[in-house]
Amino acid sequence: TLDLGADREAVKELIEASGPVSVDIREVVKKGIKAMDVRINVPEREHACTYPELVDSIKEAKLPSRVEASALDIFLKMAEAESLVHGVDDLDKLHFHEVGQSDALADVIGSSAAIHSLGCDSVYCTPINVGSGTIECAHGTLPVPAPATLELLRKGKLYFRGGNEQKELLTPTGAAILSHFARPVETFPQGRVISIGYGAGDTELSGPNVLQGVISELDSCLIPDMIEVLETNADDVSGEVLGNLFEELLAMGARDVAIIPATMKKGRP
Repeated sequence: TLDLGADREAVKELIEASGPVSVDIREVVKKGIKAMDVRINVPEREHACTYPELVDSIKEAKLPSRVEASALDIFLKMAEAESLVHGVDDLDKLHFHEVGQSDALADVIGSSAAIHSLGCDSVYCTPINVGSGTIECAHGTLPVPAPATLELLRKGKLYFRGGNEQKELLTPTGAAILSHFARPVETFPQGRVISIGYGAGDTELSGPNVLQGVISELDSCLIPDMIEVLETNADDVSGEVLGNLFEELLAMGARDVAIIPATMKKGRP
């Protein structure tokens, strides 16, 4: 998002105000692709943080209202996924073992600030390459994607695929950010490209380890939407009942209702 035109200084200031971290932003080249590299420098290794600690830190940071709301929802999504995976019913007792408090806040607040800075009407996400293999963490050896990441992909209804690289290419934090901001699409919606940006990943892969972002002016008539259609046959029902059903279904949230007459065996309507 920074390479797409987000306000770098404003994002940097918000991140550094959120905790004892510093931010370095520089251009790098990853296997021939120029990309923006953002490094969050944490002074020392931190203890595992709790969900309530993260929530308190966000509220104390005096963030812009939209950034605060996004950060709180992203951490709530992460907490719900972790609690489901680990069987912890009380979120107040939940620990994030894989992240320290400062770097977790920096990642989420920085991403939220940058995305809001772009002022886009909608955010779309094409299928995500999550990598493959296994990872080592506080819980031992886990498959890629990690259980919490997989749960966030499920709840966010995001499309994803495995890759040839024996690496974790999508973390729970990344999955939670995408789940909050993005609508899943299988392919690029039709539109005109306004700007293109690349964010650099740390790990060296066989190909360019970059995240591509595109700002487009979409053809609004061709943006896909998901609609569920429910159908049933109603045998030998009076017009009064069908008329009442029509109103009830609309009141319950149906986008539209259509009643199609049919003649069944023995002439029954």
